[in-house]
Amino acid sequence: MMAVALALVAVASPALALPDPLTLGLALQELRRQPRDEGALAAADMPRRPSLYLDCRQLAFSNSQFSDDRASVLDRMLLEPRAAWRLETIERFFDVLLADLSFTTESEAMAVAYVQYDRALARQGLGQLSELRVLELEAVYQDLLHRRVASQASQQLTRSLLAQAIGVPGELPRDLVPPTLPEIPEQLPALEVWTEQAERHQSETALGEDPRASSGAGSGGATLLRRERRQQINELLLRLRVLGAAQQSVQVESAWRDLKLDQSRTLYELEVTADLGYSMSQQTRTRMREKRVAYCRALAWAELHELVGRPFWTTDTEGP
Repeated sequence: MMAVALALVAVASPALALPDPLTLGLALQELRRQPRDEGALAAADMPRRPSLYLDCRQLAFSNSQFSDDRASVLDRMLLEPRAAWRLETIERFFDVLLADLSFTTESEAMAVAYVQYDRALARQGLGQLSELRVLELEAVYQDLLHRRVASQASQQLTRSLLAQAIGVPGELPRDLVPPTLPEIPEQLPALEVWTEQAERHQSETALGEDPRASSGAGSGGATLLRRERRQQINELLLRLRVLGAAQQSVQVESAWRDLKLDQSRTLYELEVTADLGYSMSQQTRTRMREKRVAYCRALAWAELHELVGRPFWTTDTEGP
C-alpha cells in the first residue's frame, strides 16, 4: 500500500539523494551540512507555510484565533536561526508521518465504503434495495475516494516542505522512521526557572548581534523580545499541560477502539457481521489523533529546550 501511496513521490524524485529510510537524526545532520547565507537569514523572518496536519496551537487551544503568519515569525524571532531551522525540520518531519497515517486512514475508510456500495449494487440488482439508497452509498464512497486522493497528494506536499526545510528542495524523502519521543515529566519546572535559563542562554550567546534582534534594540527591542520570550515559554508550558490531558483522553479512546475491534473480529468470525472495515478505520483514525497529540507535545518540549540552549534532538541520536 505504501509503495502505491508514494508513487507520486517516486516520479517526482527519481534520483533520491537523501538517506532512505530517513531518520530525524539524519534529517538534522543534512540540515547541518547546508550553508546558511544572509539571504537565508532574511528569509527566516518571512511568513512560512503552516503544517498540514500538526497545527499544535489549534490542537491545544481549540478556540484560539492565532494569526499563523505573525505567530510563526515571532516564534523564530525568539530563537537563534539554527534553533529555528531545527524546530522547523522536526515539525515538517512529524507532518510527513501524519500525512502517511492520514493516507492509511482514508484508504481504510474508502475500502469500507466501497464494500458497502458494491453490496448495495448487488442487492439492487436483486430488487432488494432502492436506487436512492445505492446513490447515497455511492456518494459516500466518492467523497472518501476524493479524501484519499487528497491525502495522497498531501504525502508529496509534506515531503516537499520537509526537503525545503532541510535545504535540499526537490530531493523528496521516501520512507521515514518515526523517532523515539521524549519522556515528558508530569511536574515541569516553573515558568521562572525556564525564563531565567533562557535569559542566561541569550546573554551567553550574544543574540543581540543577530541582525533580526539588533534592528530594534535601540528603541526597546531587546526588552520587547525578552517579554515575548517569557510569554512564549508560558504558552509552551500551558500547551504541554493541555496536551497532557488530551493524551490521556485519546489513550482511553484508543484502548476502547482496540476492544471494539476485538469484538467486531469475534462477531465476524462467528459470521454475525459482514466485515471489520468500520471498526478498523475508526481504530486507525484514533491512532492518528494519538500520534498528533504526542508529536505536538514533543515539539513543544523541543522548543522549550531550544529557548534555553539545550536541544535534546541531535544529529546522531533519535531521542533525548
